[in-house]
Amino acid sequence: MEKIFFIQILLSGLVAGLIIFQSTLAAPIVFLFLEKKQARIFIRKVFPKLFKLLLSIGLIMLCLNLFFGVNKQVQYLVSIITFIFSTVCLFMVNPANHATDTNNQKRFKLLHKSSVILTMIVLILNLVWPFF
Repeated sequence: MEKIFFIQILLSGLVAGLIIFQSTLAAPIVFLFLEKKQARIFIRKVFPKLFKLLLSIGLIMLCLNLFFGVNKQVQYLVSIITFIFSTVCLFMVNPANHATDTNNQKRFKLLHKSSVILTMIVLILNLVWPFF
């Protein structure tokens, strides 16, 4: 059971690392150094892949919990939230892109803000759960 705990910690570290890398390095650098059209293409390709990877890791974490009968509810909660919130963010990508394409800034800001909040919740949960 101890091995599963360490695997869960590694997977949570991967989730946190991906989110931190994307939000602090990749996205800002893209917007600073690429032309708007190039940045748009890059971001539209990267974010769906990021959310698919995050939801896959959340699903793997959940399966490990179920298969090995993990007793800590916090591990179930983190894996479920990682999976669900990443899935929701993935499904918000196309509507956010459409809002940008149609110059609907109000809708884009709402979708973007929601996506950022959900992703930050996933980040925080994956960083703090091992301490509980």
